[in-house]
Amino acid sequence: MNLSYVHLYSSSLMTSFLLKEVSANLHELLPLVDLDIRPLTFDSKNLLDGTHKDGAINHASCTIGTDGGNSNLGESKDSSKYSCPKRAIIDGFYLQRIYSRIIDKKESQLNHIHIVFDDILVCTYDENDKRYHARPIICGSPSVISIPSIIEGPAKPKGYYFKQMMKDLLCISSKEIENEFAGTFVTYDDPRLVQVTTGYAIQAIFFFLNNGNPFCSQYPCRLFNSHWQEELIYTQVINPVLCKEHLRLLAQDGN
Repeated sequence: MNLSYVHLYSSSLMTSFLLKEVSANLHELLPLVDLDIRPLTFDSKNLLDGTHKDGAINHASCTIGTDGGNSNLGESKDSSKYSCPKRAIIDGFYLQRIYSRIIDKKESQLNHIHIVFDDILVCTYDENDKRYHARPIICGSPSVISIPSIIEGPAKPKGYYFKQMMKDLLCISSKEIENEFAGTFVTYDDPRLVQVTTGYAIQAIFFFLNNGNPFCSQYPCRLFNSHWQEELIYTQVINPVLCKEHLRLLAQDGN
């Protein structure tokens, strides 16, 4: 595959600012690839039930429930009640199908990669445990990277959850627990979010460079599929490197 273009789509002002830095990071990795940032808009001729007449996404059409930011959503498929403050949960694959309408037919070839950065919580249903799980990335055309799912998906330290469960007995507040574990997980106003988001964008690119496999079993590697915030911070911020095999693939196909 000869990668020539990477198109980054911003769904909000927040992701727009983030993408400027992500784009600069990707340019260092892929100096010969054409990178551009685009607003997430829709042509009125291509509207389906998932979009409004003004071209905006009707997220309600693919909303499956509400959640307040729990990495293990832990509810059955039919449940929409959670103990945390409410936030819309969006089915990632349904959302991806809606977003596929942004792709111009002239840019649908494999040498064009499209990545949407969204500020909504994206989940998928796991048939094995019959639960929805937050997914930071849904790879495909386009790939969807969810900022809230990056923060809520990978698990925080076990001690964090234990103290949250026992806070009444321990006579401590949630704020005190947050302060105690500060730095051990990524937050919404965290400057490390740029590097972490860049890492997920790299995974979206390798989905195409590596025959549909965006992840790596080697630790550390930026393509490691992190299930814990500790792993995420180490592979994307502390030691953001690609393993030898994926560096070889990048040299072969990405430049």
